[in-house]
Amino acid sequence: MRAVPVRMAAMMLLMLAGSGCRAWRVESVPPREVLRNPGVDAVRVTRFDKSKVEIWDPVLQGDSIVGHPTERAIARLVMPLAQVETIAVRKKSLGRTLLIGLGIVGAVTLYALLQELNQGY
Repeated sequence: MRAVPVRMAAMMLLMLAGSGCRAWRVESVPPREVLRNPGVDAVRVTRFDKSKVEIWDPVLQGDSIVGHPTERAIARLVMPLAQVETIAVRKKSLGRTLLIGLGIVGAVTLYALLQELNQGY
């Protein structure tokens, strides 16, 4: 009985590890250098008034960041570099992925233990 929940937990953990949790990380380099990297799929820009704007599929055109306001949007979004205070990039977070994976394994293990205790009655 115990092997089935453990297998399910292992499968869930593998699926989770494949996708991975993502987190925003503020870059210390200028926005121009960040946008030159080919693997950047989204950036979060913090303006000088502390408002935040996410830009998907960002590219540098002249003195502006051009992209889309959401991952599936068709509309274009243009943000002048002069308005950018900080820029953050979405990266995989191994720590968050492991934490969620351990939580899933713990929950499935607890469920299996409770089921075994319930079998005695």
